[in-house]
Amino acid sequence: MCILDRVEEILNELRPVFSRQAAFEWFVLLIWGVLLCSQPPAVTSYLNAVGLSEHYYHQALHWFHSQAWSVVKLSQAWAQWLRQHKDVHPRRGKPVYVGDGIKVSKEGRKMPAVKQLHQESDNTNKPDWIRGHYFGCLCLLLGAADALFAVPIVLRIQDGLQQHEVQTITLVDRMAALCVRLATEGSYVVLDAFFAAGNLIAKFRENQLHLISRVRINTVGKHPLPRGRGKPRIWGERIKLRTLFASTSEFISSTVRLYGKQVTVSYHTIEDSPQHLVRFVLTVLPCGKPMILLSTDITLSGSEIIEAYGWRFKIEVTFRTLIQLLWGFSYRFWMKSLPPTPQWPKNLIIDQFPVKERPIINRKMAARERFVNLNAIGLGILQVLSLEMSVDIWQGFPRWFRTLPKHGYPTEQIVRLTLQDRAVPILAKCRPCLLLNEFLALRPRRDAKPLTERIVC
Repeated sequence: MCILDRVEEILNELRPVFSRQAAFEWFVLLIWGVLLCSQPPAVTSYLNAVGLSEHYYHQALHWFHSQAWSVVKLSQAWAQWLRQHKDVHPRRGKPVYVGDGIKVSKEGRKMPAVKQLHQESDNTNKPDWIRGHYFGCLCLLLGAADALFAVPIVLRIQDGLQQHEVQTITLVDRMAALCVRLATEGSYVVLDAFFAAGNLIAKFRENQLHLISRVRINTVGKHPLPRGRGKPRIWGERIKLRTLFASTSEFISSTVRLYGKQVTVSYHTIEDSPQHLVRFVLTVLPCGKPMILLSTDITLSGSEIIEAYGWRFKIEVTFRTLIQLLWGFSYRFWMKSLPPTPQWPKNLIIDQFPVKERPIINRKMAARERFVNLNAIGLGILQVLSLEMSVDIWQGFPRWFRTLPKHGYPTEQIVRLTLQDRAVPILAKCRPCLLLNEFLALRPRRDAKPLTERIVC
């Protein structure tokens, strides 16, 4: 199968999400715009990439505010298609999801939900405080051989906007709801230490999901409860897990694949039983750094938990690619009627605005999420093509890099450059079978230059 046909076969699977044919047509056009764009990313650049003139700018802009589709339905259909892929990377036969949050800097004074955010990072180039949006993301692991990708399923704005003055929903609750809605029963979800909370674990147990996470070094555990006469105790004996690193006589050594390399780690597992058993893995990395991991599936061995948590780093690679390659967070959706926000804004409370302006706020929020998820699906298509059609992509790769992936599968950048090199045959009239050419034929390109002058290879 040709690469172009495979792309549109994937897009056809998402057709039921759109209630109107025109909305689906613009979805196909804009996805191809994301894949073929070689200019600074924006809606204008996406139209230029597929050869449409400025006459269609407002129609494309309307697509981000259309009522014919929603991010929720799109993410559910995209997640269902990914779960059926042959390259799903399992743990004991179950799919593995990776979740995390990302803070996106935005300086706009008339952008709803822009909030003062604190960045906890060891990178000195990052400021401690920024203005921006907080996105929660959930990815599914796909891989072949040594190549492993965290394919983004959905990104949702989870902070900066609340309905009422008093709100008890936390970021942990929102991440739990995101995972429960999109992850299948029995699957594993790998999260960072920020989300290792009792309410999230309880939510996961109700929906038969397993959590693998890191916990803070000052975590306190409880011994399993001994059985005896009288009223049963609720809590066992408390123990500070950090103190167990003082004596490593009970630690065992094992070789695991961590961050793409075979390394030897030392670990010791213990079970904690406040109400339901969880397994803690006290780990000493090769550099000597101690780390405590948690798994709600106590049947997993310590080495399996350590290796699975190492996969969490793949979502950081996905964030970097989405930012640096596709510029997926470069949205610009303003609200003219919004009063300028202060320098360090807090949560935007919808009930404080007039009734007629509340739908506008929600539409602007939805437009941003649609822009980001459009790029996320584009990135996912590049990753799927890398796993499925690596031979065809290497044969058509128009450039050379000094360093190439050791596993032999092309990166997302290599796949995109290969598609961009084929922009002329993709948009040529000799390919009428493509959905892209069929939909472009319905939109005459007025005042357009010849194809050979319009496409830059």
